[in-house]
Amino acid sequence: MNKKTSFLRGERGKLICVWSPVLHGEGCSTLACSIGFSIQQMTGRKVLIVNKSNSTSNMEKYLEKDIEIKYSMDNLKIFNMGIRTEHILTYATQVNTDLYMIAGSRFNRDITKENYEFDRIFMDKCLEGFDIVIADIDTGVRSENSFFLDSADCILAVLTPNEITIQELFNNPALKSALKYFTDERTVNVINKLHGDWNSSRVIDRYNSSYSLTKTFGLNYDGDVLNACCSNRNYYSFVIKEMKCRRNLYVSQLIGVCEFLLKEISMEADEPDRAGYGRVFKKLIRSALY
Repeated sequence: MNKKTSFLRGERGKLICVWSPVLHGEGCSTLACSIGFSIQQMTGRKVLIVNKSNSTSNMEKYLEKDIEIKYSMDNLKIFNMGIRTEHILTYATQVNTDLYMIAGSRFNRDITKENYEFDRIFMDKCLEGFDIVIADIDTGVRSENSFFLDSADCILAVLTPNEITIQELFNNPALKSALKYFTDERTVNVINKLHGDWNSSRVIDRYNSSYSLTKTFGLNYDGDVLNACCSNRNYYSFVIKEMKCRRNLYVSQLIGVCEFLLKEISMEADEPDRAGYGRVFKKLIRSALY
């Protein structure tokens, strides 16, 4: 049996949470998509990207010109505590052979009266059905996301290069709980949206030295990435194309982040069946258009 499809049948998958410790707008939703697309392409594993952030996150719209993400967390909430892996596989939109996405809820918990126990059951069933789950979760530490932070095999903490913010994180007692997760041994830190003219290595070295960090990466967020997400809304095909040609600096840096994450969760990169990916992706594009 092919190891790509058999790796975790009967075993639990791995959970990677993409999270900002302090501010909204740091680029978590873009990075959650980036990591999910890239890891699935690099490994051939069965990957789910799920929008568990609040209603201001529209990551599913980043690829709506590639394929429509038809179902959301609101569709799954109707199953309540009876949710099963089969429900998730049915309502997760298939992007390619082994890549799936679930859009975020359009309603907050005050409206849905959602029980937090649902999150535990939902994620348990996700990890039964997928090798890797990438969850875009709420900013900071609150009741809505603490379960995901505690359960994660790896936390990807995202900051922009604003040292006022990171100093606040280290010095403000009100952010003590966020700092705990930011400095957790499971956490990989990403300094996002670096300026193209900066020496990324020097910036990262300064952060590591100033704040005693050890697992820090930098990403040069450029106009091509922004256009692909928010204007062209074909971010999936953009990432896959750039992974092949390696011309975009952000995507090249992203591959390095993914290689490190795979080691952190004890998985290996592998060359997927690109021919199979191409056939299924084209089929899905046609079905989304008509």
